[in-house]
Amino acid sequence: MAMAMASLSSFLASILLVFLFITPSFSRLSNTVNETADDKSSIVNKVCSKAKNPSMCLQILPHDGTLQVLAKSAVSSGYEYAQDTIVNVMDAANDSTDPKLKKKYSSCLTNMNTASATVTKAKKQVRSGVFSGLSSASETAKAEADKCIYLFKGQPADPFYILPEIKNFDDIYVDVIRIISTMLK
Repeated sequence: MAMAMASLSSFLASILLVFLFITPSFSRLSNTVNETADDKSSIVNKVCSKAKNPSMCLQILPHDGTLQVLAKSAVSSGYEYAQDTIVNVMDAANDSTDPKLKKKYSSCLTNMNTASATVTKAKKQVRSGVFSGLSSASETAKAEADKCIYLFKGQPADPFYILPEIKNFDDIYVDVIRIISTMLK
């Protein structure tokens, strides 16, 4: 019986030693996982801190992820917003009774279609893991949105409220894509 007790004591001591060595290892592993999550969250904060509209940036991007994940999200959101804006610009071009406004909305529709096509191409590229075209896409989309904005400069009224939508596309979505593309370089 004394031998069984000695054997049991030895076994318990071994388990205690293993437990003492493993617990700190798990603790370090747990901290590493948390640091990684914090790093991903800080990436979103870094991107959005550089944005023209940080609060909207935080709303359109996922709360964590790599720059590549953020790029995919920004391009997808930008694409969806561009599509919605195109529908509204098309409605304005069709519904406007003022011939000058009708022409401006039609020109703006062309610009937004070009911007959307550029974002569509970027969306396909990032989906396949190619991020090198983001900078060019953001520059082209911005140029096209700016052309549309310029059309309405000095215009006394925008009865269909298209200008704020195009400014949002430019100042939020295109801006975030540009920032991410710069950070990916």
